Amino acid sequence: MNYEEIIAQKDAAIAQKDVEIQQQAARIEDLAHQIAQLQKIIFGPKTERFIPTGDPRQLNIFGELAGVSPDVDLPQEQNQSSKPAKRKSAQQGRQLLASCTHLPVEIRNVPVEHDESDIHLRDEISDRLAKRPGMLFIIRYIRPVYKKADSDTIVTAPAIEEPIAKCEADVSLLADVVVSKFVDHIPEYRQQQIYKRQGVVISSSTMNGWVHQLSPYMKLMSEYIKEQILQSSYIQQDESSIKVMDGKRKASHTGYMWVMGSTELKYVCFEYHKGRGREGPENNFKQYKGFLQTDAYEVYDIIDKMYPDVQHFHCWAHGRRKFIESMDNDKARSEFALNQIQKLYAIEQKCRDADSSYDERTIERQAAKPILDQFKDWLGKEALRVTPRSPIGKAMSYLVTRWQKFTKYTDHGIVEIDNNIIENAIRPLALGRKNYLFAGNHAAAITIGYYYTIFGTCKALGVNPYDYMMWFLTKAPSIKTSEIGKISPAEFKKSSEPAT
Repeated sequence: MNYEEIIAQKDAAIAQKDVEIQQQAARIEDLAHQIAQLQKIIFGPKTERFIPTGDPRQLNIFGELAGVSPDVDLPQEQNQSSKPAKRKSAQQGRQLLASCTHLPVEIRNVPVEHDESDIHLRDEISDRLAKRPGMLFIIRYIRPVYKKADSDTIVTAPAIEEPIAKCEADVSLLADVVVSKFVDHIPEYRQQQIYKRQGVVISSSTMNGWVHQLSPYMKLMSEYIKEQILQSSYIQQDESSIKVMDGKRKASHTGYMWVMGSTELKYVCFEYHKGRGREGPENNFKQYKGFLQTDAYEVYDIIDKMYPDVQHFHCWAHGRRKFIESMDNDKARSEFALNQIQKLYAIEQKCRDADSSYDERTIERQAAKPILDQFKDWLGKEALRVTPRSPIGKAMSYLVTRWQKFTKYTDHGIVEIDNNIIENAIRPLALGRKNYLFAGNHAAAITIGYYYTIFGTCKALGVNPYDYMMWFLTKAPSIKTSEIGKISPAEFKKSSEPAT
């Protein structure tokens, strides 16, 4: 081997080492960025506020990170039928009311039609533990029993319709338990401690049983809400993880709540799946025709391939978030991108302030197109000057490769610039995360979705969840399955509004 060949081999080896060093440096940069983001999530404030350098009068846009869902320990769902099964004996031994002898009693006489000549034999008495703000008390239902004077016929006042047959809890208490659990994020054991301080002992199995036995009614309403959402013309979708106990492996499993919502109806639906695969969007949007807005999670690509009747849009909040995360990597480019995105949001704010209609918003959004064109040109040039695997490179690529889905919202006034509305609906899951460890099993996670569907819809509609649950549980036992829509949160809101 001559001298030139030896030099050429060494140069090639050096060049190879240089490539490896560059790859390792990029990998180190990527890992350092991941560590920094994790530290922010764990130790830093959960905000995406961007305050641009320069003009302090520019609109500040921010949205909080979507959290991980809380988990609750409901028992295995045993009855998947469309209507709740009547239980022969809801509370063996009637132990709950034995601890309530110190509570005040409210008498409610249940009338029955009878003749004056009928013989009053006795009164059927049933007690229910009830709650109103600030106090527990007993409701005592008195149902008189008569014997016809001219025959052996017995006449009795009708039994009270109850969501759980022979349950010692009144609907007021049942409503309080589920609202405290799923809206106020108070775990059952803490509620039991609160009641115990008032001299009422409710066992964990009893309270958990109430939540579980109400779930068939929640299922009916949840399925109705989902059906209505899938009939609307515009849907937002997102997903969030939830820890679930896997009974076979005796370990926790990461499942997912797929959350969809209609901004037109102000309905929200939480649907649990064991994984984050394609079955979620694949099953839900087979027959759907309309607009769908999601983040750029790759599973949603199935929408574009399989369902041509669905127009797919992306969310600018997710695109913006990438540049927030790249601030530590390349502040100058990140700030420029964020300033451009804020100009888009300023147009949206103008439309909100003017309470613009969908058509008016489409017209106002035409001002966004020159901003988007300039932004795209800048992204195309700057993307060639940064490392593709760097945080700023990934942020640019995230937008450039999906540009059409990010920008076509400007031609459709009904579509929002982002899906923050559905992210806000997920937020109660994040708030409850600190209070719950996991769902007891997959069936329990499904049941959690039913409750969050109903209470998320109440929140979107501006309906008091406790008032609605009282109304719903009072009417649900006697309503036909086909007429479940008559007791939806939207119908409750209509019935509660003053007549004009």
